[in-house]
Amino acid sequence: MQKKNGNYEKVLLIVAAVLAVGVVTFTILDSQGLSERLAIRQASSPNNLNPPPTERVKSVLGRLMEKVSWVSPVINGKPVPLNKSILLLQKEDQLFDLQVPEPVLRPPMTNEFLVKNDLPNIESPNVGAMDPDNDGFSNEEEFNAKTNPRDEHSHPPVTQKLFLKQRITHDYKIKLNSSSPPFQVQRIAPEPKASKFVSPGDEFGFDKNAAARFKALTFTQKLQKSPTTGLETDVSELKCVDISTNKEFVIVKGQETNLADYEAEFEFRIGTPEVRKVREGETFQIPGLGVTFKVLSIEESQAVIVPVDGKNPSGESITIKKG
Repeated sequence: MQKKNGNYEKVLLIVAAVLAVGVVTFTILDSQGLSERLAIRQASSPNNLNPPPTERVKSVLGRLMEKVSWVSPVINGKPVPLNKSILLLQKEDQLFDLQVPEPVLRPPMTNEFLVKNDLPNIESPNVGAMDPDNDGFSNEEEFNAKTNPRDEHSHPPVTQKLFLKQRITHDYKIKLNSSSPPFQVQRIAPEPKASKFVSPGDEFGFDKNAAARFKALTFTQKLQKSPTTGLETDVSELKCVDISTNKEFVIVKGQETNLADYEAEFEFRIGTPEVRKVREGETFQIPGLGVTFKVLSIEESQAVIVPVDGKNPSGESITIKKG
């Protein structure tokens, strides 16, 4: 029993000795690491400092002191301020810069016309048909006339709003019924029919209590042979003049001559459309304009008018189209 106890004591002493050795070793190692961490590093010598980046410093200073000129972009020969915004509009898949001529946003109107006149609703495809100054003329009409679409006092000639709706024909048919003086001249149309016997130099008309409209000038006896029968036909001529128009005409024996006069039905299309009927040779005024015009001629597709002062023309003749 004493021998076993002695063995246990030896084992315990050995274990205790091993533990003691481990603790001492750990303490030594730990003390060495701590000393290294607590060690004060000595500063490097001034002679060992890295050289400063001199070239880089010079480059940066040079950039800072460099004088920079800001150049404005030039559009249409004029510099655009750098603080000015540029209007860009998109039409379908294309961008339009209205400061440059091409591409054109609303042809035939130019981009310059749209911007210069500050037209509203330029993004609308109907801007050409609009009338911002309410003078009766659209933007496109003012563009074509080179007038100001934002000034009601600047617009194309108002006669551009005058149209010929139709030409009205008033038949006036007369016929020479005899070839011996005094010559019988008959009016067939308009009703009522009437006849007059006249000699060269006589003035005559067919309406009672009305001034004479015609004057007989000369008579010429004529016979015409038929190429098929060989018979001669009396085709004598009476030359006359219309006193109101000073136009000469010839009436032939047995043939109708239509001295039709014409009436123009005009429509003035500014504001509420107004219709005027004026015969060839008569005068009229465009509403609100205060200018008198005389109708020179009336054709099926157009009429020609001229401004007059009293009875004398005061300007160039103007063609009014049918429309």
